[in-house]
Amino acid sequence: MASSESLSLAGGLPAGAQRGTRQYTLISRALFFGGFSTFAQLYCMQALLPLLTTTFDITPARASWAVSASTLTMAIGLLVTCVMADRVSRKRLMSIALLSSSVLTLASAFSTNFALLIVLGALKGFALSGLPAIAMAYLSEEIDNRSLGLSMGLYIGGNILGGMAGRVLGAFVADMFSWRIAVASIGLMCLVMGLEFTRSLPVSRRFTPRRISFGEAIGHARRHLRDRALLGLYLFAGLMMGSFVSIYNYLGFHLSAAPFQLPHAAIGAIFTMYLIGVAGSFIAGPLSDRVGRSRLLWLLVALSLAGLLMMLAGQVLWVVAGLALFTFGFFGGHTVASSWVGRRAQEGRAIASALYLFFYYLGSSVLGSYSGVVLHAHGWHGVIGLLTVALVISLAVALAMRRTFGRTMPA
Repeated sequence: MASSESLSLAGGLPAGAQRGTRQYTLISRALFFGGFSTFAQLYCMQALLPLLTTTFDITPARASWAVSASTLTMAIGLLVTCVMADRVSRKRLMSIALLSSSVLTLASAFSTNFALLIVLGALKGFALSGLPAIAMAYLSEEIDNRSLGLSMGLYIGGNILGGMAGRVLGAFVADMFSWRIAVASIGLMCLVMGLEFTRSLPVSRRFTPRRISFGEAIGHARRHLRDRALLGLYLFAGLMMGSFVSIYNYLGFHLSAAPFQLPHAAIGAIFTMYLIGVAGSFIAGPLSDRVGRSRLLWLLVALSLAGLLMMLAGQVLWVVAGLALFTFGFFGGHTVASSWVGRRAQEGRAIASALYLFFYYLGSSVLGSYSGVVLHAHGWHGVIGLLTVALVISLAVALAMRRTFGRTMPA
């Protein structure tokens, strides 16, 4: 049987890369490195905040801007770079994003004052936006639909592992040496990954750059936002990511209080649950290729909801088990939903993907912050109550999409 590289579609476009081909392997590996590097750099400062308060003699609230400045400009950058995505080479824009952000991360290690650190962090976040704004569109275009789920799972798995590695590796190296060496080490590691990404990622075969005006981009965005299927996926992204961030932000406060009273080291270990998320992405991706995204998405939300309710238990083992189930369902659902966006959007795919990520990070900021207010006013049960509402809405959206679009849209 001929490989996907030798097949052609109507209109002269080559067929999408299929699992088992060299093209598929190169794309999947490169995007794994790209996702890893992006999120290792985005979150490497989070574990170093206590050290920054000492180094620069600042409050913890001010130190938190070492992370917030990057995530804020990344969210804004997603909306800017998606306009450029249809005008220039996909590979070139993603490569520039990875290489320039790595240089900025390295430069951050030599910051002489906190203001400079914030400026470099903000520039880094904006630079990083060039990869996630395009990566999902690139995969949706270059990978055969029947093989897309696994490839998307590998990319999101790289995101998860990179976010965890940035936190854990940063803390470990800083404890042995200093926060500057920790940041420089992560920057150097990501620079190497960026160079390998640039060397090995195939140039787009199923995309031709064209000059798109700002008006056209706005038109694409309006059409995507009027599409009930895409709007459902955007709502889903915001609610699920907001719930996920809320749990990982505030579970530590719950576990440090009675009846658990766990030590700080044990509470810090909850980030290893990200490994469960990797499993969720790797399993949900190829499974969605076989059974269909519309059939799988609501089941993954239901798993997350079950895990959330288990975290009401008074026994730590039940809480940990609930966290594992919640994390598995979240990352599996994110894998399915993000690949569905690329299949649904027949034009302006980069803009469609950027809007998905914009709502994703917007939900993280809004719901993640408001959950802290609820925790202060109503305790852990209040947080679980708020997030239960968010997940029930997410479940309703997933079920409605299965009923309405499961048979009529690419799934």
